[in-house]
Amino acid sequence: MPITEMSFRLRGTPLPQDHGYQLYRAVAGVVPWMAEPAQMGVALVPIQGSPHGGFLHLTTTSRLAFRLNAEDAERLLPLSDRTLVVEAATLRLGSPTEYRLRPVPGLASPFVVAERCRYSDEVLEWLKREFLTLDIKAMPTLRPRRGRKGADPDKQGRRSFVCPYERHIRHIDGRSVIGWEIQVFGLSPAESLRLQEQGVGPGRRYGCGVFAPVEGERPRRTPKLGPTGVWFPPS
Repeated sequence: MPITEMSFRLRGTPLPQDHGYQLYRAVAGVVPWMAEPAQMGVALVPIQGSPHGGFLHLTTTSRLAFRLNAEDAERLLPLSDRTLVVEAATLRLGSPTEYRLRPVPGLASPFVVAERCRYSDEVLEWLKREFLTLDIKAMPTLRPRRGRKGADPDKQGRRSFVCPYERHIRHIDGRSVIGWEIQVFGLSPAESLRLQEQGVGPGRRYGCGVFAPVEGERPRRTPKLGPTGVWFPPS
């Protein structure tokens, strides 16, 4: 069954960077269908914006987008021109546009949950198994920490107190969840589409494990319908 992306123009006040679960709840308040167990495969695409001070500031290119079965796309139409309240943020949605997914060789996800994996090498091994299940030969990597200088992740000791990779804590349904920033390059067109369609790990409707083109590789899209290192935390 083909997967499509429904994208809503988005304006509003800054969002907390930890907003995935609360945004899902706000959407489900307008479209209760989203909360049904059978819709676990619906994916919330991470919102693009400018992060600063714990908040995500929206830009002219920010969109609220979902990936789902093409036959279900019209179920999201009640979100058109609605206002959502996500904690202290107010989001104003415009009319949606439906897009076909386009393959690009480089994809990234800002928050992938690797359950039962504590160490970075375990995360990488788990990712490799997940990619093998998806028949993806390209190798995933953990994103190095931004602004980190002079440190070689490959030489980090088992008891290093500073993680050389980007990882974050998010709150989902009352639980604190750790997620890692993942990137992968050299994908074939078929691999790229599979990874965008299926994602990796749990929590896709909260924006976890959803992959999008990396900056600089975002394809110009035509609407479908009209308008590796190892880090071990200290014991």
